[in-house]
Amino acid sequence: MAIKSVELKNFTVFEDMKCEFSPGVNVLIGENGTGKTHLLKILYAFCNVSSRHLPLQTELSGLFNSNPKIKGVLNRSQHEDVKLQIRFNENKYDYTLSAEDRAGYSSQMLEEVFSTFIPAKEMLSISNIARIGDRFQRDLAMDNSLIDIIKKAQSLKLSNPPAFAVKIAAKLEKIIGGTVFVKENDNTFWIRKTDGNEIFFAMEAEGIRKFGLLWQLIMNGNIDKDTILLWDEPEANLNPKLLSIMVDILLELAENGVQIFLATHEYNLMKYFSIWKKNGKVAFINLRKSGDGVVAEKRDDYNLLASNAIVDAKIKLFEDGLEGAF
Repeated sequence: MAIKSVELKNFTVFEDMKCEFSPGVNVLIGENGTGKTHLLKILYAFCNVSSRHLPLQTELSGLFNSNPKIKGVLNRSQHEDVKLQIRFNENKYDYTLSAEDRAGYSSQMLEEVFSTFIPAKEMLSISNIARIGDRFQRDLAMDNSLIDIIKKAQSLKLSNPPAFAVKIAAKLEKIIGGTVFVKENDNTFWIRKTDGNEIFFAMEAEGIRKFGLLWQLIMNGNIDKDTILLWDEPEANLNPKLLSIMVDILLELAENGVQIFLATHEYNLMKYFSIWKKNGKVAFINLRKSGDGVVAEKRDDYNLLASNAIVDAKIKLFEDGLEGAF
């Protein structure tokens, strides 16, 4: 099951935004404040509605740390309705948040779509925080995506993972130097090194933890064929030498039926996807501010985008270097 398109009206930074997606990898780029994370969360919310059978209004509240019934929190214009539409394959679903009575209205979703959202903040090293109550979670301004990723990573490993998962896991084990496990007494995450030593997750470099998290999610089935992976800034705290390995693994996941959405500011990550993309299954989506809110432009080649904040920054760095040299 793949997300084919989305349409957002009067939601946060989006006044009237439409975008179609690739069934493979979708690379979201844009300046800060253009709604990349918001878009990931909206897609995740729709997926959760189908798999958890909760109202979209509840999902939006938990992911955006707000109450959608409060006028103006999610509405770009307080006097207009929020309208969201998503298409899974050929099935379309609509949601309206009324500006008049603060109530949400949606069409019924028939599919079950399973997804995983990996936030920019690394959470497995502080997994005990998942035990705090809802009240304190709100006090700490922690949205549900931060708690969700801990719970998904704590899922039991598959007794017989699919062949592609075992193959990718072997690549990840070379990077993390072992395998990930969860201690049953306190649900903390550890890495069991190939030499037998056990390292507490928080004691590992954060870049290694990213690959460890990916290993865990693949081996427990949360990332599998016909699932959706949404990842906010996978390059954060990652050694540039590991970017090519990250891209190789993500492309292999896409080839095995995982639809992927990434938000990034990293030129090299974008470039590797451009070089290694297979079967046209990589799309580059630029979110940019306009007089009418944020708009989206999708291309199969990032060089064809009308604007690209990442490339613009690279050009400016080159020009500043020339100016400094002379």
